[in-house]
Amino acid sequence: MFVNILSSEEKKVLFQLLLAIAKADGSLPKEEIDYLSAYAAEYSIDFDLNMEPDLEQACSQLRSFKSKVVAIQEIVKIALVDGHYDDAEKKGALMIANLLQLSTEKFEEIESWVIEGQKWVLKGEEMLIEK
Repeated sequence: MFVNILSSEEKKVLFQLLLAIAKADGSLPKEEIDYLSAYAAEYSIDFDLNMEPDLEQACSQLRSFKSKVVAIQEIVKIALVDGHYDDAEKKGALMIANLLQLSTEKFEEIESWVIEGQKWVLKGEEMLIEK
């Protein structure tokens, strides 16, 4: 939603973080691969699922508060895209928030907002189904 405020370099760094979270639970479901593929295509990023991101290096390149918040928003989104936000994904997202020097409270605020937004979208989709 807010990725467009990031620079081209920040978008590339964010892709690395998204890939790390997608791999956090040991599997890459189709929904997460599709999310990564669409992200890479939209922002002209090489799509390489075999990349092993250096999280500390990647996080050090996101310097503004806005870029850090956008990163966490997108990280939580990809973790939710397959319908399973498991402990490994949440721990990974929180670890990245810590590397970005965002407080646990800020992480939880962003996480809650993304989860509520997803529920809102799903409710809208349900209303489209004739019963």
